[in-house]
Amino acid sequence: MWYAPIIPRLKRLFENKEHAKLLRWHKEDRKKDVMLRHPADGSQWRKIDREFKSFSDDARNLRFGLSTDGFNPFGEESSSHSTWPVTLCIYNLPPWLCMKRKFIMMPVLIQGPKQPDNDIDVYLRPLVEKLLELWREQGVPVQDEHEQKEFNLRALLFVTINDWPALGNISGQSNKGYNACTHCLGETDSKYLGNKNVYLGHRRFLPKQHHVRKRGKHFGGEADNRTKPTRPTGEVIYDMVKDLKVIFGKGPGGQSVPHDVDGHVPMWKKSIFWELPYWKFLEVHSAIDVMHVTKNLCVNLLNFLGVYGKTKDTPDARQDHQSIH
Repeated sequence: MWYAPIIPRLKRLFENKEHAKLLRWHKEDRKKDVMLRHPADGSQWRKIDREFKSFSDDARNLRFGLSTDGFNPFGEESSSHSTWPVTLCIYNLPPWLCMKRKFIMMPVLIQGPKQPDNDIDVYLRPLVEKLLELWREQGVPVQDEHEQKEFNLRALLFVTINDWPALGNISGQSNKGYNACTHCLGETDSKYLGNKNVYLGHRRFLPKQHHVRKRGKHFGGEADNRTKPTRPTGEVIYDMVKDLKVIFGKGPGGQSVPHDVDGHVPMWKKSIFWELPYWKFLEVHSAIDVMHVTKNLCVNLLNFLGVYGKTKDTPDARQDHQSIH
């Protein structure tokens, strides 16, 4: 593993007069109307402003977005290698600069013959310790070249953004099996079909008077008048994870095995980011990136239509459809 401290990099940003000015953009120069152009226009940003006024009063305090994913830098030459860069982007900047390479930090680089999976928390520990240091009331002394004076810099982790498999490793939530939905949790409508779990009950997310809710022809002959599940608040989820006993490494079945106080395997596997004092106040902790959502949706739709010569309309799929009804 390779670790690069983030605090010296942040100090260098504020030592540049132009960059120090840009880091105030979200509060001083952002256009404020009903349009959603930047994370600062969203409800999560506003909630942080309400909950932590001492933090939000200073426009220089930073909000990070964390992303990570695995890849093999050697292509097909080596199949037994995995590299996971962990990156931080700064949401204080304008949207055309947030994702520029010069403003993206890579505090952690994980390399090894295998993917870190749930043990990624072990590698993230130094980063979390620095995030805790940056959240303290006294912050970190930093020289602001724009104002030509020193101030105490603070920062928080605003959200994590990953693809679906990495989201399970980063968030600590089990996104496989019967309770795989990160929104529904224990109210996930799932069924084991053939050799896989399928997730049903999507009509309950439609508007209450939507005509598809009342149709039963393609849904087992029944209407669906249920309301959509209510997403638990951060405080409710914190109560689920605060007593988790996490065992890193591989257990008897080849998987890391967390247990709650009663010895059961819960929907949550681990909880490193829940150590951050502000994490339970956030509305959205982990998100899926748009690129993977659109790509996976398009690929599955095209496969269903048989565009690539493959089709989802197989004999096994037809048998599964009959077993549902």
